[in-house]
Amino acid sequence: MKIKTTLLCKGVELGIGLASITTLILAGCGGGSGSSSSNGGVTSYNFVAPVVGSQRIYTQTIIDNSSNVINLSFKDTTTIVNPDGSFSFQEVDPISSVITVNNTAYSIQAGTYADNNSGQIISFTPLGVGATTCTLTPHGTGPTYPITIGKTWTTTYTSSCGGAATTSQSGSVVGVESVTVPAGTFQTTKLQSTITWADINGIYTDTGTNWRDVNTGIFVKRTVNHNYSYIVPPVNGYPLTTSIVFASGVL
Repeated sequence: MKIKTTLLCKGVELGIGLASITTLILAGCGGGSGSSSSNGGVTSYNFVAPVVGSQRIYTQTIIDNSSNVINLSFKDTTTIVNPDGSFSFQEVDPISSVITVNNTAYSIQAGTYADNNSGQIISFTPLGVGATTCTLTPHGTGPTYPITIGKTWTTTYTSSCGGAATTSQSGSVVGVESVTVPAGTFQTTKLQSTITWADINGIYTDTGTNWRDVNTGIFVKRTVNHNYSYIVPPVNGYPLTTSIVFASGVL
């Protein structure tokens, strides 16, 4: 089994199959000036499009079902920002790591992502000649901005990556917290969500917490617990938890 864990910036996840489980974690690669406002005593947080050329480096830690620790990292570079606030960015592992544990290969899937102006993924195109673009209809997971504390959301989308799969998410904005990561200390909105999808191998459920900088919407930290209801359990290892933190870059 090959596990490709692809981490983006903006709080969205996509699961595709057992033979190639891909987790797309996009969590607010915002940039620019502050993006919160107050109306009648209720603070509203907006999504801010990233700046062309801005880069963010993240580190990822996976713990598998045998308690092995797998460490990876990746860099996101914003390539296009459109007038409506939608944008594209490229994600790569600068050293192209492939870490094999229990015959399972872990790596970052290099490619280009297109997001709408709420940071919800629209498409992903792997790097390489002849690569097939994965499209998400109507869009990937994560809340539609602006958000307020207490906001809830539910979304269902279909991903087409050479085949069709349906993913559902429910989530809520539970509060504001101070979070310290290698890149610094940030005041963040805290989002919690549950994501489910299924294929011929079984049913998958991810429960996660996502922290985003209050001024930019940028992804600062995320933790995910992976739960599986396999029809036939895999012979090789598979991830039980994933954590991602903002290591360095420009907000």
